[in-house]
Order: sequence, then structure tokens, then C-alpha cells
Amino acid sequence: MATVQPFRGTRYNPEHVKLGGVLAPPYDVVSDAKREELYGRDLRNIVRIDYGIAYPDDVAGVDDRYTRASSFMTSWLDLEVLVRDDSDGFYVVDHSFQHQDGSVRTRRGLLATVAATPWESSDLRPHERTLRGPKADRLALMRATRTQTSPVFAVWSGAERIVETLETVATGSALLGGRIDGEIASEKLLVWRVADPESLAAIADSLGSAALYVADGHHRYETAAAYAAERRAAAPDAPRDAAFERCLVYLAAADDPGITILPTHRLVRPGPGIAFSLDDLWARLDDVFEAVPARDGRAALTTAASMRATHHAFAVVAHDGAAVLRRPRRAGGSPRDGLDVAVLESEVLGPAGVSRDMISAGALAYTRDPDGLDAAVQGGDAVLAFGVAPVTAGEVIAVADAGETMPQKSTYFYPKVPTGLALFEL
Repeated sequence: MATVQPFRGTRYNPEHVKLGGVLAPPYDVVSDAKREELYGRDLRNIVRIDYGIAYPDDVAGVDDRYTRASSFMTSWLDLEVLVRDDSDGFYVVDHSFQHQDGSVRTRRGLLATVAATPWESSDLRPHERTLRGPKADRLALMRATRTQTSPVFAVWSGAERIVETLETVATGSALLGGRIDGEIASEKLLVWRVADPESLAAIADSLGSAALYVADGHHRYETAAAYAAERRAAAPDAPRDAAFERCLVYLAAADDPGITILPTHRLVRPGPGIAFSLDDLWARLDDVFEAVPARDGRAALTTAASMRATHHAFAVVAHDGAAVLRRPRRAGGSPRDGLDVAVLESEVLGPAGVSRDMISAGALAYTRDPDGLDAAVQGGDAVLAFGVAPVTAGEVIAVADAGETMPQKSTYFYPKVPTGLALFEL
């Protein structure tokens, strides 16, 4: 059973700040330019705590971005820019955004905590491997601030009763609200706090029987688990289920209409031995795939998407035109083997001259822009560009349930959960 629990949140005080000015994207999608922009937007933007600027004259452990993060946290609490809620609660978040297709959607989420343990005993099921570097950075920040600043994004399956409870909560005046600049267009956020015992119990009980899957934030979860083990070793007599043994999560229903996963398209950099045209690629595929001519990359993507139920289908662009590559789906194999991106990697990119080792070494670039396929080839940045359909939440769940991992750049849950909606002090 999942042990989803409320927490005593630390959050921005709407009497002193406008929420839209102080939120930030998760650290792992913040570029240097974006960070500078957020610094200038509001002196109290959460990025100063979550992903502050490092300066050349920093002294590690004395005056660096981690010590500054701790100082900001302390001073903002003193000035009541940040306030601590007086009891444990859940936080319901409605996030409205524009999709790539132009429609406006809303995703409903819940800020809560789960036990921070190694994967083998975790309430959350992962679908990817992680790198050491980001975890070291996050652990240093957590040690300095004793706070989890950014939640792990996870989805649940099997908690149907919770929908009505959350619907009841998300009415009336919100505790917090504001607009932020999204990746595509302006996004609106509303936050309600749940603190009455009956609702808290109903939410926890509903999620207790659910299966939970990481959508985004594997690094953050592993950091929380490492920090929990570190603190427990230093304080073995601390109460069981102390705050430091919990992980901040943002949970949403896997079948929520607002759950959106954007595709990440593959751009093949020029190189020796790599297919240089549609004709060359077609010859290497030995008639396994059928090629259907298309006007351009965007048109090929539209056609490929219409075939998804019955075929593995990809848009491909080269200097001599655009087409759809397709082959029928086959029964059998593991959930990972049935992913479009896995088939593309093994059955198309391999024959095209791009091995898995080459992919690991940087033979591919990536874009989420449908028009980026044609632009990359026309600009000479790619010799081949492949457009893929997005994976589904069901596919992510199937891969995680099988104990497998997704190929690199398979999922991009959109929009990202902003940092700063609520913090979890440890």
C-alpha cells in the first residue's frame, strides 16, 4: 500500500508577493538565460533558493549558492515572504495550459509526501535511469536548506474515489493563484489547501490502494532517499517517519484529461557511415518498412499519428524530401520493445548508421518542435530528422510495472510542475 501523507507546507505569502512572479520551472530545465530572467523578475523568486547562480569567487561551504539558498530561506521566513502553515495538509493544484494543438487543458494535481526509501521498497515505480551529477547538486542543496524545494511528479492508477473529494476541495477562493510564462503560452495556477481531518483521511485512504509511477523527477526522489538515509544514520533515535524520511510529490491521475506527454523528435547529426538521403535509408531497411511520401515533416507527423493504433510509424525528413516510415505492430515482446522510440532506435537508426553507442556519445540532437524537423535538415544541422508520436501514460506504466526503463528522451510530461508552490521543510 502507498503511504501518501499530508505535510506542513511552507509557502509564499500572497499578502507580500504575486505567485506568478516567484515561481520557476524545475532546475533541470532552467537554462542560464532563464535563470537570469527569473532573477530579474522578482527578488524573491524561488530560483534563488532552488537553483541559484554560482559566482567565480564562491567559497565552498562558506559563501556559495547553497549557503546563499539557506540565507534566502531564513530571511524570507523572517520577513514573512514565506509562511509555514500551522498544521499538516494536502495542496490541490489546478494547472491550466495551452497544448501544442492550440487547445487549453487543465491538469489537477495534489502536493503530498511519500516515504523516501530505495527503489526496491519505494511506493513509486521508476521508468528511467539517472546520472550522478544532478543528484550530488540536489543533495548539497538539501543539506544546506533542510528543505525539499521541488516535488517529484508522479501519476496514480487505481484511486477512483479520490476524484470527487478533490472536486469538492477545488471550489471557492483559492489560497494561492497566478499566471506564469509557459513553454508555449501563459499558464494559470490555482492552489487550495486541504486540512480538515475527514478530507485528509479520505485522500490518504484512496491513494493507499493506488499504484504510483514517477513521471518526472527521478533525481529528486533518489536525492530524498539518500538524504533520509544520511539523516537516519546521524540520528538513529529520531522518531520513525520523521519529516526527513519523506519525499515531496505532486500526484495526478494517470487518466486525467490534462495529462500530456509531448514527443521528443530525433535529429541525426551528419557523420561518416550515416544514411545521407531517403533513398539511402530506404535501401538499408530491406523493405521491412513501407515509405509513404509526405509534403513535409509536419504533414508526415500528422499521417504517422493517424496510424499509431496499428503501425509503428515515423516521420522522416532528408535533403531529398519527407516521408512516413511504417510497419505493422506485432504481438509479443516486452513493454519496452513495443515502444515506438525503441523500434526507431533498433530497427531504423541502427541500419541508418547510428548505433546505441553513438547515441550515447551524442550522435543525436532533439527537438519538440514539429517544424524543427525540416528546419534542422534545411539548416544543415541534421542529415536525417525523425518525428515520433508521444508515448502514452499507459505505456509508461507498463514499462515501469515490468521493471524496465524507457529509452533516453522518451517522455516529456508537459507542463512541468513549477517549483515554489509549496516547500517541505525537513
